[in-house]
Amino acid sequence: MDTIHFIEKFIVYIEDHLRETIDFDAVLADDDIETKSFLTLFISLVGMTPKEYQEKRQLTEIALEVYDGHRRLVDIIKYYNHPDLELFKDKFQKQFGISVYDVDKHINTIPLQLRVSFEIRPTTKRDPFTESRYHDGIRLIGITEFFAANSYNYTKKFRYLNYLMNSGIVSEILKHNNGQVKGLVVLEQYVDGDIQVFVGTPSNIDTAFETVYTPSSNYQIFESNGQIEKEIPKLYEHIYRKWQVKEQYDIETEFSIEVIKGLVNDIEDECIVQVWQSYYE
Repeated sequence: MDTIHFIEKFIVYIEDHLRETIDFDAVLADDDIETKSFLTLFISLVGMTPKEYQEKRQLTEIALEVYDGHRRLVDIIKYYNHPDLELFKDKFQKQFGISVYDVDKHINTIPLQLRVSFEIRPTTKRDPFTESRYHDGIRLIGITEFFAANSYNYTKKFRYLNYLMNSGIVSEILKHNNGQVKGLVVLEQYVDGDIQVFVGTPSNIDTAFETVYTPSSNYQIFESNGQIEKEIPKLYEHIYRKWQVKEQYDIETEFSIEVIKGLVNDIEDECIVQVWQSYYE
């Protein structure tokens, strides 16, 4: 429950500063909060990055004001720190699929982003398969990419994976997979304002690829089948909304590990997906 309350407090902060340009990395640093931990929790619980949430909430408030009709559009967007009308109209069209001038016709059908709140509700959905396992550090060989923490999201990660698959890099990496864990491993960590995404495989072979080690830890391993773009967010949502609330473990969110098995040709293919959640007893 503390995890949910923590994210709720940050949502309040975003709502209080909705009109401002928030440097999320700096805000987190001022509060001594590790960025990777925060992003993992926020995306898992809210379904988008803090920046995406702020932008969608801001555009929603503008749409509602336009619908109310009490102020001119130029005054509304100026209030919300959008000085360029043409750029704003393009952004609004991209977000909602309609012109800002047609809000009154479509207010009940456009995907408005209302303020997020959390409720614990009973569910009939079957829990994913899970098991506990201790792992010493696993040697991985692979390739690293860096993304700005403020704008990082699942979409960028999946596009990067798709690029590595289409370019043949994934298949080349997997040729060296002779470690205790089979498949592709994605290790994410926060490094100096960036999210470091390492894509590799367990191997003890010396190669031209980079080498890293996973942290030694107790892991709760959650497994599902399907498309990675759908299953990975679902697994994280289960971990932070249900499993952690029930088990009350102290979880490690400064890094994340995902294992993908059976992904051969295309990122849209169905495969086995695992999230390894590090925790302390």
